[in-house]
Amino acid sequence: MAAKEKLEAILNVALRVPSIMLLDVLYRWDVSSFFQQIQRSSLHNNPLFQYKYLALNMHYVGYILSVVLLTLPRQHLVQLYLYFLTALLLYAGHQISRDYVRSELESGYEGPMYLEPLSMNRFMTALVGQLVVCTLCSCVMKTKQIWLFSAHMLPLLARLCLVPLETIVIINKFAMIFTGLEVLYFLASNLLVPYNLAKSAYRELVQVVEVYGLLALGMSLWNQLVVPVLFMVFWLVLFALQIYSYFSTRDQPASRERLLFLFLTR
Repeated sequence: MAAKEKLEAILNVALRVPSIMLLDVLYRWDVSSFFQQIQRSSLHNNPLFQYKYLALNMHYVGYILSVVLLTLPRQHLVQLYLYFLTALLLYAGHQISRDYVRSELESGYEGPMYLEPLSMNRFMTALVGQLVVCTLCSCVMKTKQIWLFSAHMLPLLARLCLVPLETIVIINKFAMIFTGLEVLYFLASNLLVPYNLAKSAYRELVQVVEVYGLLALGMSLWNQLVVPVLFMVFWLVLFALQIYSYFSTRDQPASRERLLFLFLTR
């Protein structure tokens, strides 16, 4: 039980660090100054300038989303990361499929794969990669309906059935559209989840404030978010990134004096 509690405590901190990093990036990025520089320069016809007000609004939306992610309960935060991981896996599956179709087009061979060793190797490599992606998606989403994540395997199935290469390109695009529709359907079916979560959280906050006051609410959030540890990890991550940037941007090896100066100034 102690190991489980330690793991939950580590996850509670680690999963919130990206939210603070995003807040830091948004705070450091001056959107108005960025577009003013574009307007003064010769790039005033840049298409980005047309989306100035949209970028400003998205900047504030980014603040709100970062704060929401920072204050989400751990179980909801874990679920959100799992959804994001599934999306990355689906994207990786389509990248594998696209690379396979492109390599087949470059080879130009449309005959049976078992007669061409290189074609067979490409097929087996792509098949193993796709099976790994489908299995991981099924495990992450905790479902046995693996077919929901296997649309990107259609080009492989078509190639196995000796479908012409031009048709396989169309099938690959259809597989991408089908996966996109699945994602849109999932988002639409869970559209009210953030609203219901915010509503229940607001109700709980009001109850805590009415019974115990604002001070108790602040202490509860402080303990739930583990603020000192969270900011310490955030600082260590930034410090590690600066150390990496320091060494990667210098051609010559750093001396002890330079390294000491880096530690003192960071």
